Amino acid sequence: MANPSQQVMRLGFGFAVSQALRVVIELGIPDLLAAGEQSVEDLAAATNADAEPLYRVMRLLAPEGVFTENRPRQFALTEVGAALRSDRPGPRDFIRMINSEAYLAFEQLLHSVRTGKPAFDKVFGSPRFDWLSTHPEQAALFQRAMVALSQGSNEAVADAYDFSRYTRVVDVGGGHGQLLSAILARNPHLSGVLLDLPSGVAAARRGAGGDLPRTDFIAGDFFENVPAGDIYVIKKVIHDWNDERAGLILRRCREAMPTHGRVLVAETLVPPGDEPAQIKAIDVVMLAVTGGLERTEAQYARLFQGAGLKLERVIDTSAPISILEASPA
Repeated sequence: MANPSQQVMRLGFGFAVSQALRVVIELGIPDLLAAGEQSVEDLAAATNADAEPLYRVMRLLAPEGVFTENRPRQFALTEVGAALRSDRPGPRDFIRMINSEAYLAFEQLLHSVRTGKPAFDKVFGSPRFDWLSTHPEQAALFQRAMVALSQGSNEAVADAYDFSRYTRVVDVGGGHGQLLSAILARNPHLSGVLLDLPSGVAAARRGAGGDLPRTDFIAGDFFENVPAGDIYVIKKVIHDWNDERAGLILRRCREAMPTHGRVLVAETLVPPGDEPAQIKAIDVVMLAVTGGLERTEAQYARLFQGAGLKLERVIDTSAPISILEASPA
């Protein structure tokens, strides 16, 4: 068993594993190994890489379960490594995204801890979403990574809530429309509204997120106003923002909704205490990159209260995401 110093050192080298994953993705190593075991020399020749450095990177990832070195310098793909193949774009897009500009911003995490402000703004000179608006290639990668993170969760949210009482659902910050598509498919009595920035609305109109019948597409700013509806869904949006900005989104929904309306916030809750949870790592990334945060149930209750809403209940789903249902206070 490793002693405490060795355990700390292992934690400190987490960055090496993260960047090594990005390297093998960019070189296409998982695709090359999909057909079976290969030597590192053959892999290097196929990817225009130097065999010895490539071996050292793959040797690092083998104990992490990405590859197996069955014979000296002969590697095979594991089930974990297969998740990085190009025909399974979700995980690889996420690894590429988190190890690019977000990685550079994270180097300045101490700035965020001292000031409470996102390090991204200091490193890149503008907030993350403003920066993405002027870097279309990275913005497209970001959208693909977000789709990857949402795999299975849109269906889980749509299945977990009873929409039968409502007539018009507004997806606030709905992106390409995957969640709204899933809700409308299960509830033919509903009409929908997709509210997002122009780029998201354009993609949704093209069907990037699935079929969207009975839907109005509105390009707008959810900090300014939201369309009328009797139920609002806000999935993985509130966590992007600090309490002031997140509260403003919720207040805009409260202003537009009728007294019988509901707001559904779909987010992953931070568990209490020192229970291990990936969301705690994501929370610190949010601190450095967007200035947002992942929240506990109690924090969401306070956020709702400040926006004139009341947390009614938390609904578990079949995915690692919960639905927080709020009504007018």
